[in-house]
Amino acid sequence: MLQELLNEHAHDPKDPNKIYNLARQYDIEEQGAMAISLYLKAADLTFDEELQYRCMLRIALVYNRQGNRRYTVEGALLDALGLGPERPEVHHHLSNYYAEVGAWKQAYYHAHAGVMCSESYDHYEELEFGGIEHVLVQRAIAKWHITGQQDAKRMLFDLKFRQGLKDPELYQQVSDKLDYILYPDTIYYKEEDFERFKWYFPGLEDIKKNYSKHYQDLFVLSLYQGKRDGTYFEIGAGDPFVHSNTALLEKEFGWKGISIDNNPGLCYNFKQNRRNPVICADATTIGFNDLFDKHCVDPIVDYLQIDCDDATHDILKNIPFDRYKFGVITLEHDCYRLGTETRDEMRELLREQGYVLLVGNVAFTEIFPYEDWFVHPDVVDIYNHMKGKSGLNFVWDYFMNEIEV
Repeated sequence: MLQELLNEHAHDPKDPNKIYNLARQYDIEEQGAMAISLYLKAADLTFDEELQYRCMLRIALVYNRQGNRRYTVEGALLDALGLGPERPEVHHHLSNYYAEVGAWKQAYYHAHAGVMCSESYDHYEELEFGGIEHVLVQRAIAKWHITGQQDAKRMLFDLKFRQGLKDPELYQQVSDKLDYILYPDTIYYKEEDFERFKWYFPGLEDIKKNYSKHYQDLFVLSLYQGKRDGTYFEIGAGDPFVHSNTALLEKEFGWKGISIDNNPGLCYNFKQNRRNPVICADATTIGFNDLFDKHCVDPIVDYLQIDCDDATHDILKNIPFDRYKFGVITLEHDCYRLGTETRDEMRELLREQGYVLLVGNVAFTEIFPYEDWFVHPDVVDIYNHMKGKSGLNFVWDYFMNEIEV
């Protein structure tokens, strides 16, 4: 092959395309000095900016392969950028270069530009651009190094679970990064998840976003098949919308309910932004019978949430289960940090009251279980199809079907 290309070049020594082909062969055979000199010659002889672009980018890749030539590599890449600023390959390699030297803002910029260019341009195979997946991963990792915030975690999470990365090495790279930095605190439902969502209910197609931290609101609606005008009792309300298990129920499905929180600032914000009432009180000392009588709570309530960290067990023991039944209960136990003793005591208390543990050890990653989800068979008629696994139930796997890659 090399001899044939040499013969062609000898017969037409000023044809830039033939020079490029010869340079490429020397490049393949890792004869870097000859390859670089011929790439430079081809670039000098041609008026074709695309060919010049390919020459300068290959020069950068040859120097990079040799090692210890960082400034030369950067210079060649910037020359290529000047010739093809709209092309994805150069942005991909510049992003790699800047990531290697820890210049994460530049790495993010070029990865983002590479994503934009990938959607409009085909790429040259010899320029070692693996496709849009590569720049998407580069962009997400660079974002994490710049901000270290939840938005970067969500980008990586989406790449692993929503994008469906085809390249196994990229998939492993993203998985390893998430294992190190952990998953985002909140895993929201998105409209694009509709076809993958396991537990369809009427009205799901109209939901643009939910508010729960890990789909608790959608769990309730799935069990009740999109019920309108339901009822809830919420202990540990928190923010009126952020991580709220009841905001979607109230806002989109007309549910009525009572919320309790012991933080005056959160309660004030809740009153300003939500329709249903909130009570500012310590739920470990409140008299629930008197409270329910005062607010004329029906003996059957569709949904009970208790999310009060270490106080959850004490609060659960004070709920008047002899007078009231709750169709669905989501209960925080944080056994990943507190151990299983308290969790098991709460499970036994609810089992004695007739509740069924439908989804146990609900987890926000594959290793951190923090809640149990119960139903009462006297209130919820059909629920066995939504029963979780016997061990840990990572929320994404519980709610979403696998994507076909």
